[in-house]
Amino acid sequence: MSEIVYLNNQFVPKEQANISVFDRGFLFADAVYEVTAVINGQLIDFEGHFQRLQRSCKALSMPFSLTKEQLKEIHEQLIDKNHLHEGLIYLQVTRGADSSRFF
Repeated sequence: MSEIVYLNNQFVPKEQANISVFDRGFLFADAVYEVTAVINGQLIDFEGHFQRLQRSCKALSMPFSLTKEQLKEIHEQLIDKNHLHEGLIYLQVTRGADSSRFF
């Protein structure tokens, strides 16, 4: 069974997860990331990770519209869909693709 990832507001098999070559995170490393540990199927210090994510996005003036509850639900669904007992959830936030600068 394929691992499931969350990309652009949807859960997809990792083999189908594609980003644009114009994504600013890919082109310029214009991104924020956060990694949350999972032990015994439970998120470890989710609150602390969420607060740091908010601070990082704010420092870079990077929009992030998910609430803490929404992001936690996504994380919990990833744990469930991947039958994750122990591991890491890696989150990357970018500004998205900006193809208007390229031709």
